[in-house]
Amino acid sequence: MVHKYEMRVRYSDTDQMQRLHHAAYVEYLEVVRIEFLRALGFSYSRLEQSGYLLPVSTLQVKYHRGVEYDEVLSFDTRVQVNSKIRLTFASEIRAADALVATATVELACIDSVRHRPCRLPKDLLHALQKASTEVE
Repeated sequence: MVHKYEMRVRYSDTDQMQRLHHAAYVEYLEVVRIEFLRALGFSYSRLEQSGYLLPVSTLQVKYHRGVEYDEVLSFDTRVQVNSKIRLTFASEIRAADALVATATVELACIDSVRHRPCRLPKDLLHALQKASTEVE
């Protein structure tokens, strides 16, 4: 499954060169991950309330070109289940059909009380596994 999401570059996220600041990509990628889960029928806030957290363990962004305020970014994101504890979101980010950046974000599931690794909830794991194998 490819999850598609669009957002417009906010003025507050630009730097002195009037380009999207490199650190803003991290926040944008978080929004995309949360919306991906929502598209699968899972609320991240309910996941937290159920005792699970998904902290980032690895984040990599490759920048291909800059983008300016008010440009619309399109995120095409796929998920890969690495184990019953770890998963990776891979995104291609485009503006006006030009590749802007590619990113991978690996998350680990942990217990919200002990902060120790734990298995993803079965229903979420199943939905992620299904999404990782769907072809569009």
